[in-house]
Amino acid sequence: MTYRVWGRPRLHRWLFAVPFVLAFAATALQAAPSSDWSYRVRPRDTIWDLAARYLKADIPWQKLQDYNQVDDPLHLPPGMTVRIPVAWLRLEPARAKVVAIIGDATAKNAESGQPVPVKAGMSFGYGTSLVTGNDTSLTLEFADGSRVLMQANSELALDRLSAYGDTGMVDTRLRLQRGRVNSDVHPLTGSAARFSVSTPGTISSVRGTHFRVVADPDAKSARTEVTGGKVDVGGQKRHVLVKSGSGVATADGAAPGRPQALPPAPALQCPDGAVKQFPYELHWPALAGAPRYRLQLASNEKFEALLLDRVVTANSVTLPDLPDGTYAVRVRGIDAEGLEGLDGVCPNISIDGTPQPPLIVSPQPGSKVRDKRPEFRWTESTQAASYRWQLAADADFAQVLAEQPQARGDHVRPPQPLPLGRYYWRVASRDGTGKAGPYTHALAFDLVEEPPVPVPGEPKRSKGDLVLSWPEGTPGQRYHVQLARDPMFQQPEVDATVDKPELDLKRLKSGKWYVRVQTIDTDGYAGPWSPAQKTRISCVSCRWAAAGGGAALLWLVL
Repeated sequence: MTYRVWGRPRLHRWLFAVPFVLAFAATALQAAPSSDWSYRVRPRDTIWDLAARYLKADIPWQKLQDYNQVDDPLHLPPGMTVRIPVAWLRLEPARAKVVAIIGDATAKNAESGQPVPVKAGMSFGYGTSLVTGNDTSLTLEFADGSRVLMQANSELALDRLSAYGDTGMVDTRLRLQRGRVNSDVHPLTGSAARFSVSTPGTISSVRGTHFRVVADPDAKSARTEVTGGKVDVGGQKRHVLVKSGSGVATADGAAPGRPQALPPAPALQCPDGAVKQFPYELHWPALAGAPRYRLQLASNEKFEALLLDRVVTANSVTLPDLPDGTYAVRVRGIDAEGLEGLDGVCPNISIDGTPQPPLIVSPQPGSKVRDKRPEFRWTESTQAASYRWQLAADADFAQVLAEQPQARGDHVRPPQPLPLGRYYWRVASRDGTGKAGPYTHALAFDLVEEPPVPVPGEPKRSKGDLVLSWPEGTPGQRYHVQLARDPMFQQPEVDATVDKPELDLKRLKSGKWYVRVQTIDTDGYAGPWSPAQKTRISCVSCRWAAAGGGAALLWLVL
């Protein structure tokens, strides 16, 4: 043993500091968390009852009586505080329950070693490892009601799941090997309560907060983002306290860095009413220092399972074609270091878009019509049993000139001849239950005089046998078009990708055709297919096109 001798001046300074050191130590001891759990006595409680309810089997009730200096074990005054050492409390294994899942996930425990598919309602104990696949998310609920959203391509191990009897104290320790989790932790009560998420390089511990943890094995790094409360992030013998609105990135093998401010929540321009037309584009003002954004879509504002989880570079996103219902959307910015910010949320987006309107055949928007009783044609939607058709003199349809609320088939004519001028028409689908979907946009056309008879022998020009067109999306978007003989499109005979909202088809065979279109966004994301639409190319029209006549033109309303 080696002793170090200090000179008198240094010893004198040390002796002078002793009272301050002792005072600091006393303050630290007072501030240290108690190792006891406290219980407030209720009427008719006894020491026997409390011992049977909370103590381990090998701890006699007399020890609890002596520890709290209780004279009469049969009578405890209501309101009295009974202290129980944590080491005496009964410790039981807890379970984690799957409250929601979308996609494919597997769970494997140490005993069986065989992965099993994860379903909603299943529960797992400590030692279980869960793995999510592509486009998969699930929410786990723990013994105290805290929840963790596990996102796609993640691997999470349940290292410890324990509950201290009926005290409400739980010890939950999770290990994220890779991927992303979003934690909503209830405020922890009691000195033994704990909730932590570790990665290969960090441990994030909390006592009640909202935070996200990311483990990236490819980049050999981890990130913790705090959206509410505080999180202690530790690694390599260093701890940093990350407050709400801040995050920290940590490289494997390194100590946590300095917390950084997260990007603020974007101000989403949520729709005022129900969304009836697709595609629908959600916008928000661009955030400085956020080159990317993460969008998440769920069936409710709890975000228990994600219908869509996507990273975009633009400050807008096109929502997929969704069934009718209410949905929640949240968007957050991503800074240059990969830290994701606070969420901007549209908690209640109402979708009322089915059945979708049919595809328009004629008259096309902006076209000229010469028949005083023009024929209004559309394709027959597979979602529709009948159609609502309206004709008006204004784009707002304040002055409706003619309408058919339950038109059958794929065309109508106005009841009377129309005078020359500009008109607007629209059509909507009605399903078998009678529910009417949204109208198409107001489609303008001009009714004009017949042109003079052409000089015999003068050829008429035509682009092709069939021209498909649809509303133009945002700049840079492309379009994937398919035509097939069957509504399931098992063998498309036309499969084309175009840059403009139009497709010119030549030498198309006669008969029944099904058409569908999908939008390809600027980042390559392919949206959902439009509902299948049906049309016919007759042999008469084929001969007419071959002789130099006009082409059939379809206006796709997506």
